[in-house]
Amino acid sequence: MVEKRYGVLCQLTEKGKPRIVLVSRGNRKEWIHPKGRRIPGMSGAASARREAYEEGGLLGRIYPRRKTVVQCREGGRTIRLTLYAMRVDKMLKRWPEKRKRDRIVVSPDKAARLLRCPGMREALRQMAGRKA
Repeated sequence: MVEKRYGVLCQLTEKGKPRIVLVSRGNRKEWIHPKGRRIPGMSGAASARREAYEEGGLLGRIYPRRKTVVQCREGGRTIRLTLYAMRVDKMLKRWPEKRKRDRIVVSPDKAARLLRCPGMREALRQMAGRKA
């Protein structure tokens, strides 16, 4: 069975250069895009925005039409991940999962090297070139 997840590819600009925000998994040894299950009563895009806040303290604008769907493997399961483009407007100093996760801001090339899931790397390649 394929599980559905919704997440965000978090983009911002620093000194005129594109940057990507990644968060660590719970084990802090792997970098990922913020993602999670659809929250009852919320759209996929709204659920993804909530994950960005909870996992990375990220606030910003989601572009619901700018999305891509990729497959990932996680703990022996297949995940169908819908990633939405998000322009990060604010990074909070405190957020709900701060004690469980780290957050980094890196270039798109470095983000691609840090992401272990081929599907997440592919989504980054598809979306990072487009302005959020």
